Amino acid sequence: MLNVLLTIIYGLLILNILVVIHEGGHFLVGKRCGIKINEFSVGFGPKLFGRKKGEIDYSLRALPLGGYVAFFGEDEEVDEKEEPRAFNNRPVWQRFLTVLAGPAVNIVFAWIVTVIVLVSYGDYVPTIVEVPEGLPAYEAGVEKGDIITMIDGKKIDFSMEFGAADINGKESIVLGVQRADGYHEFEIETVKNEEGRNIIGIQYSQAERKRFSFFEAVKLSFKWMYLIVVELLGALRNAIFGGAGISQMSGPVGTIQVVGEVVRTGFENILRILALLSINLGIVNLLPFPALDGGRLVMLVIEKIIGRKVNRKVEAVINLVGIILLFVLMFFLTYQDIARLVG
Repeated sequence: MLNVLLTIIYGLLILNILVVIHEGGHFLVGKRCGIKINEFSVGFGPKLFGRKKGEIDYSLRALPLGGYVAFFGEDEEVDEKEEPRAFNNRPVWQRFLTVLAGPAVNIVFAWIVTVIVLVSYGDYVPTIVEVPEGLPAYEAGVEKGDIITMIDGKKIDFSMEFGAADINGKESIVLGVQRADGYHEFEIETVKNEEGRNIIGIQYSQAERKRFSFFEAVKLSFKWMYLIVVELLGALRNAIFGGAGISQMSGPVGTIQVVGEVVRTGFENILRILALLSINLGIVNLLPFPALDGGRLVMLVIEKIIGRKVNRKVEAVINLVGIILLFVLMFFLTYQDIARLVG
C-alpha cells in the first residue's frame, strides 16, 4: 500500500512540475506583454491556500492535476477603452506569443534536461554483440564489440537511430563502425531471412553507452529531441490512422503510474522522464485542436489574416466542443488505465 501511495505521489509531483513550467511560460510572457492576470493556480478545484501579490492571486488548489493562468478578458469581450490590458484587447502578436510560450518553455526545459543527461550519463550506442558465421556482415569483416556509427552515409549517435533504420528492400548497405584501432567502413550485401526481410547478419545491444562533452551534448540534444518527436508523432499517426486507436495510449492514471515507478529507479531516469514528458506536453499542446494552445494559435492567425477579431461566440463553441472531446478521450483512457491495473 505504501509503495502504491509513493508511486502516485511521485507521479503527480513530476506531472505538476511540468504543468507549472508550462503555465509559467504563459504567465511570464503574458505579464511581459502587459496583459492583466487575475490568478496563477497550481491544481484545480477548491482553494487550499492563496496569497495575493499586487493584482494577482496565487493559489494552491485541492486537485493536483495541473494548473492554469487566468487572464482577464480572455473568454469575454471587454471594452478596449475601459480595460486595454484585457487579453482580447492586446495586439495579436502579443497574444500569439503568450499562448505559444507555454509549449515553448516545455520544449526549452526538455532541451536543458537533455543536455544535462548527455553530459552526466550519456546515451546508449548500438554495439554489436554477435556476428554469425556465414552471413554477409561476418564475411565483410564486422566484429563483435564494434560500435555502429554510420549507415549509408547517415551518422548514428544513438541506439534508437539504428533501431529505426530500415534496410528492407536494399540490396546492400554501407556500415561504419568504431573499434579499438579506429574507424572502419564496410559495404555489405544483404540477404533475405525466413520472413523475407533483408538482413546483413548482426545482433546488437543497447547496453553500452557513451558520454558526451558539453558542446557535443548541446549539438546532439536537438537530434535526440527530434527523434523523440518523430516517435511521438508516429505513435499519434498510428493511433489515429493506423487502426491502433486509443488501445495503445495511456491516460492520466497510466501516466502517473509509469512516472511514479520510473522516479523510484534513480535520478538519471527522473531526468529522462522529465525530458520525455516535457517534449510530449509541448508538442501535443501545439497540435491545431480546439481547446489546446495550437487551436488557439490557429484562431489568432485567422484573426490576423481577416483583419478583425473572430466572433467570440463562435470561438467559444469551437473551444467547448474541443474540451468535451478531450474530456471524453480522458474518460476512456482513464477507464482503460484502470482496467489494465485491475487486470
